[in-house]
Amino acid sequence: MNFGEQLKEIRTSKGLTQNELSDKSGIALRTVQRMERNEGKPSLYSMNAIGEALGVNLTLLYAPDDETEKRNIMESTDVQLWAIAKKRAKFKRGLGAYSVVIPILWVIWFLSSQDKDINRIPWPIWPMLGWGLGLGIQYVNAYVIEVGSLEQREYDKLKGGQK
Repeated sequence: MNFGEQLKEIRTSKGLTQNELSDKSGIALRTVQRMERNEGKPSLYSMNAIGEALGVNLTLLYAPDDETEKRNIMESTDVQLWAIAKKRAKFKRGLGAYSVVIPILWVIWFLSSQDKDINRIPWPIWPMLGWGLGLGIQYVNAYVIEVGSLEQREYDKLKGGQK
């Protein structure tokens, strides 16, 4: 029995028409009809609203088929790859700016410094160190730490029945 058939069975067992369910849940009649005919993918909002009106959790009844589940996995993989690509591109842009700006600061310091006292710390060292630390953190975030790895491990634990 598919999701639409189960929804219709629950609705009729509660003695409701599609119109009454639509009014009670605040979901359009057309959406209720489409859900019962298994047309399209119902939104989580619609399922929750109709489930509340019926007094059941419809999300537990709705299980996507294997094809939909594979597509969802592929889409989430693409999202993770895009997140990694964005982090790496951000790091590379920052490194490019760093490699241009820091030498300019050193040149400015060298040309403007009247007093080249060896015991004094030159001021360009501070932006160089601060910005360099930030770039180091960006590098680790982009190339060392895996995106979603903690979430994936927790999901795998839960799916395997471990807690």
